Amino acid sequence: MKKKVMIVEDDQLLAYLNEQYVVNCNCEVVACFDNGVDALTFAKENTLDFILMDIRIEGPIDGIETAILLNEIKDVKVIFVSGNSDEKTYARALKTKMLAFLVKPIKQTELSEFLLA
Repeated sequence: MKKKVMIVEDDQLLAYLNEQYVVNCNCEVVACFDNGVDALTFAKENTLDFILMDIRIEGPIDGIETAILLNEIKDVKVIFVSGNSDEKTYARALKTKMLAFLVKPIKQTELSEFLLA
């Protein structure tokens, strides 16, 4: 059975590229959102194996806050994919149950290391 992945990314081009990476890793993209509110709603009602999560996304909550709220309701592996690699952002991300923190632009080989493990 293919692993189910949700992508949370507000840049359409990067969302498409990440989707291609996920598919090339023989996983299924079950949803793609540009904001945390919609991502939370979907995650509550669906089974997911992984979430590729940007940090700066649309809406009132960022990717880190979204991951923290997800951790409270569901055990799902979050892979942060972000252009924000400063110490403060990384320290905030460490407060979640993240699987990885990848810095944009990512390569398929970086992502496949986690999706295929």
